[in-house]
Amino acid sequence: MSTYKPEDRRPIETLSQLKETFVPSSPKEGRVGVEWELLPIGPNGRMVPYAGAEGVEALFGALRRQGNAPVVENGRVIALRLKGGGMAALEPGAQVEIASRPSGRLGELGEFLNRTLESARREARALGFDLCPWGLAPNDGPEANGDVPKTRYAILKKHLESSGDRGRWMMKLSAATQISMDYMDEEHLRRMVDGCLKLAPYLVAATANAPAAMGRRSRWMSLRPAIWRRTDPRRCGLPRHLFSEKLGYGSVFKYAIERPPLFFVREERWVRADGRSFKEILKRPGRIGPLTMDDWMLHLSALFPDIRIRGYMEVRFLDSLPLPLVISSTALLKGLLGGAGNFEWAKRLPKPEKGRASRELLNAARSGAKWLPEAGPAPKSAWPIFFGAAKEGLESFGESASALASLERLAASGRCPAEEWRRERFGWAGPRT
Repeated sequence: MSTYKPEDRRPIETLSQLKETFVPSSPKEGRVGVEWELLPIGPNGRMVPYAGAEGVEALFGALRRQGNAPVVENGRVIALRLKGGGMAALEPGAQVEIASRPSGRLGELGEFLNRTLESARREARALGFDLCPWGLAPNDGPEANGDVPKTRYAILKKHLESSGDRGRWMMKLSAATQISMDYMDEEHLRRMVDGCLKLAPYLVAATANAPAAMGRRSRWMSLRPAIWRRTDPRRCGLPRHLFSEKLGYGSVFKYAIERPPLFFVREERWVRADGRSFKEILKRPGRIGPLTMDDWMLHLSALFPDIRIRGYMEVRFLDSLPLPLVISSTALLKGLLGGAGNFEWAKRLPKPEKGRASRELLNAARSGAKWLPEAGPAPKSAWPIFFGAAKEGLESFGESASALASLERLAASGRCPAEEWRRERFGWAGPRT
């Protein structure tokens, strides 16, 4: 969620203030949230723009008339606070993000996502386009449509043009499924991250859903992770602190304070940062002026590692997926990682190491369901371990193991969504449904 809302203007007086942001606030075991990005695709197989009578701005206008509260920047609607909670927000390429509130019940989460999707899709189809759960727009180039009217993204564009060669692809063409989870304390956080690193390539391989770009089938079942790796190495990928046996609030804080912020908000105006780290600016703020806790939280929102920690843990390595797989993937993570004591399954997989873990995730994205790990069990042997432990974990939360069914069927099929993509007269048209 990238919609800025100032909440804490306290001046930063001590480093302990910053470290405390990684301590969970009133956490609950098994509580999860989802941010689900969807591509606005027209009948010609290409993305529709934000502006215009048949674009995403018109979709937001239709949803606003249903009683959802608009978030406005420079006179344009960039997000909606949905009735009953949650948000619909605008992403850099006019992707639409549906963001849930944190919930302890998968059924409640699924009902919200389904209800919001149906409402948004109904309005979008009336305008002549659809909202598609694909990891990458298959037929467009990154400059096919104009930029959306968010100053934050204009600054991000300038930064990414100098930090890597695929930043615009990431901004304008990609879509993800992001799953957030509470951790109870530092020990639970360490176990969650360790388990997530072990699980990541298996889940990426099974759910790969981005095999085409610029109108051509690529050599990757999901090109999206490779695009992220070539976006900005200082704020993306799998940072080293995630692999430390001493991972804790202090090491996450050290990683964050040593990264350069992208922007600040001063007098309701977005201001580009100067390339120095947050730590350096904190010591010598110069034209930026004294830093506040809002500045720190905004900085954390512009760090994009595959596993992000902000007082809760975000899993960011999944493509946008069809709703049943969104729910199944969330259920798997809840069952395996949500309980502070449910990690016996993780002991059956090798300890993740930074170099190998990064390779494994990219290899999984390239090969999809045919991926085989450098170390550890093959997917055919690993999935029974994952599903068995996840079912026990879900049952401990009073959840039905049936929430895993969609992912179970997919893993048993030996095929990933990318293998079901079809080509039509206007180009690639996503997976068969």
